[in-house]
Order: sequence, then structure tokens, then C-alpha cells
Amino acid sequence: MNDFSACKLPELLFARRVCYSPCYSRNWHAIKEHQIFHIFRGSMTLELASGMCYEGRAGDTLFLPACVRHRDRFAGPEGPELLHLRFFWQGPENFFTAPPDLIRHFPAAVRADIAAQFHLLHLPGNRMDGGFDSPWQKQRITMQLGVILATCVEHLVSPPEPFHDRGEMRFHDALRFMDDRLECPLTLDTVAAHLHVSPRTLARTFRRCGGIPFHRRLLALRLERARRLLEEGALPLAEVASSAGFSDAGYFGKVFKKHFGVAPGKFC
Repeated sequence: MNDFSACKLPELLFARRVCYSPCYSRNWHAIKEHQIFHIFRGSMTLELASGMCYEGRAGDTLFLPACVRHRDRFAGPEGPELLHLRFFWQGPENFFTAPPDLIRHFPAAVRADIAAQFHLLHLPGNRMDGGFDSPWQKQRITMQLGVILATCVEHLVSPPEPFHDRGEMRFHDALRFMDDRLECPLTLDTVAAHLHVSPRTLARTFRRCGGIPFHRRLLALRLERARRLLEEGALPLAEVASSAGFSDAGYFGKVFKKHFGVAPGKFC
């Protein structure tokens, strides 16, 4: 059982309801505070340096422990509308080792209760710095955040599935194989054959360990390769597309703009 009684209230540093542009955070980074993203509209993806991805849509909540190297992917031309909290907190250890989408695995009634609590936060209006209008306001939001965290800990009754199991080893092996051959045609069947597993097993592995299906992970890898090549500026656009595995230049331009919010020819 989790002992929440020994935990103090969080130390809240930043609270803001905001729309983040898709180009806000392309680079890998890590900050020293814990973060919560509660999504009101649109979608976002947390891509961890470990190779795992966690996608959140409207109504979802993603939790990111301090000092975890990651990239934020904000979808849509205007980005998602979300509640962004940054804070320090000395909570139970198994809470910080749980996956960022731990709330998604709670019972539906608990998820609904947590979502309602986020809607009741009533954050400071138009504070671009994520600050607070008064000490009382900060204290109220801190106590409400404490209730949300306590609710999460209460329902995290068993240790989370470890990250480094056989499935995750298979997942990382698949990523390495794909990254080495992005310029080639790749399918679920060809990658599964290389790993000596069935396509069905590999498809489940990608969903469980990566948070998104195989075809979307492959597209993300190709787009990331294209982004790096564009930033280097050494190749013409057609060769960038080909080197990233896109045989159709029109399709490449379409998906690149959808993912990064700007056409590849205008990226740099």
C-alpha cells in the first residue's frame, strides 16, 4: 500500500492554461521540476529519450518526473490547449517510476473525478509567466494539486510494469533496425521477421512499449530523420525526402507540415 501520509504538499512553481505552438519545443530537454499536462483540447505526445512515446488527447493527463530527457510534440496548427503545472514534490517512489500516462489505466470513474478536479483549479487569468495573483491563490491551487496527486497515489496500488522487460528490449531492437534502414521500404512484417517474432506480437509490443502503433512510429522516425537533414542543410529537398524513406514528395510535404507546423521548404 502507498503511504501518502508521509508526503508533504507539492511546492507549486508554475500553473498556466495555455496553447503551445507545435514549434515550441522541438529539441530534447529536461527540467528540474515535475510536470503535469492536462489536455483540454487537441493532442500532444511526450517522446522520451528512452525511445518511448506517450500520446495524450482531450481529457487525458500526462505526468513527467523531474530531470527526464524528452521532447514535447504539440499537434495541430495552433497546438493543444492544456493545463501545464510545474512543481517539486516528495511523493512515493513507485509514483515517479510509473509511466507518464498512469492515469489512463485507472478506472473510468477515477479518471472522470481527476479530470473534474483539473477543471476546478481556476488558474490565474492571462499570466504569461505562470505565476499567481496572490499567496492565497497559490495556496488554494497547491492544495487542489495535492488532492489530485493523493487520488493518483491511492489508485496506484501495485508497482508499475518495469520499463526494461523482454518486450521493451524487443521494442528497442526494432527501433535500431528501423533507424538503420529508414531510406528503405519497411513494414511490420519485415521488422518482425528480422526479430523472429510474429507481426501480431510486434504490433502489441509497439502499442505497449511505445504508446503508438507501428506505422505511426515509423512515420515519426522518418520525419525526425528529415528534420535533422533539413537542419544540416547539405541536401536538396528531394534527397532529404528520399533519405528519410519518402518516395512521394507531395506526401512528404503534407505530413511534414502537419507534424511540424511548417512546410519542409520553409523549415530552416
